[in-house]
Amino acid sequence: MDDPAALLEPFLLPARIERLREAARQRTRNLRVVLDGVHDPHNLSAAVRSCDGFGVLELHVIESAKPFRVRRKVSQGTEKWIRIHRHPSPLEAVAALRAEGFELWVADPRPGGRPVDDLPWEKKLALVFGNEKDGASRETSQAAAGFFCIPMYGFGDSFNVSVAAGVALAVAVRERLRRLGRHGDLSAAEQEELIAEWMRRAVKNADRILTHLATRGSADHEPSDEPLEE
Repeated sequence: MDDPAALLEPFLLPARIERLREAARQRTRNLRVVLDGVHDPHNLSAAVRSCDGFGVLELHVIESAKPFRVRRKVSQGTEKWIRIHRHPSPLEAVAALRAEGFELWVADPRPGGRPVDDLPWEKKLALVFGNEKDGASRETSQAAAGFFCIPMYGFGDSFNVSVAAGVALAVAVRERLRRLGRHGDLSAAEQEELIAEWMRRAVKNADRILTHLATRGSADHEPSDEPLEE
């Protein structure tokens, strides 16, 4: 089959294609978020939305007790634009991330954690967020390079998981831009692969269209301008 992106491009308006390309340029694979035993659907879905908003392409979810479920009213459909890796146990998540060369840093509001803006953002980092009651699992904590905290200046001593993830990612983008001069880190080939993946999700009945074009070579069509979030 010919290049899927090239075949699907006529089904999208130029402005939508440029939006996909710009988002791909800003995506990073060297910064990951790990949700360890987080069960609240609202927190899970809000974290998905934060990952998309701050250019994080890959989210890891440890499903120790309950399967991962997204609430689209909260995520606003952004789960379509990130890659979600599901792990049945903390040890499997740790092994997968270590195999890709990631350092794990666990969010922990207790005293002694490293301030979030002082993390080694030049490295490949996986930020781990546990559930609000128990925190990250023992296995993940033992495998981590360290713990980090988000400074607070009020009476509360912690943020909920989705807020903590959003704050940490905002700091991550700022520090990566300051230290590295860029946030997005996908190669040109990786960007094109991602754009093709996104086009399959942005074009209605994309797989059927590709099959049709492969057998007939052309089809009547109208470019789509449906919102990318839907």
